[in-house]
Amino acid sequence: MELLRKATSDPADKRKDNADKKPLFPKERHPHTAAYHKEQWAFVADTSLRENIAYQMQYLEFMVNLYNDYQLYLTLESLLCKDILATVGGVVEAALFDQIYGSKTKADLPAGARTDFVALLGEAYHARALIDKDLWHYFHELRKVRNYVHLKAADFQEHTAYTIEEANEAIKKLEEFRQKFV
Repeated sequence: MELLRKATSDPADKRKDNADKKPLFPKERHPHTAAYHKEQWAFVADTSLRENIAYQMQYLEFMVNLYNDYQLYLTLESLLCKDILATVGGVVEAALFDQIYGSKTKADLPAGARTDFVALLGEAYHARALIDKDLWHYFHELRKVRNYVHLKAADFQEHTAYTIEEANEAIKKLEEFRQKFV
């Protein structure tokens, strides 16, 4: 298997890395900037967490544009959908952690250590009413799908395991989730 090749022309400007390669998308198809996504997720109080969410949103946009602009092999299509599902789950988990941590801090309650996605979802729905039953159920099921990143855990073939319909539903639910906080 070939290794990744990186070309660095200006160590002071990382944006110029790999300038010797073919451009992937025309300028108008580039994902939004991180600053745009930081604004979209401004309700996330933790600056580092909001920045990481912004980067994941850029990656999500990149994957959508990649699929929409290029004909992918069937296995790659399924695995791209898998990455979309995992990315959506990670963004929701991070944002819920921030919201729960913030509400506990405001109420002068012990915030506790970072907790798993199941506990966050349960607390967000049952204890804090941050999400409705539909989102709670959806993201709980998405969490199970996300756990299939472990190849031995999957009882199905990777090339048919994840669908465009599932990925599109995750993207819609992510926006529905974000809209609850803006």
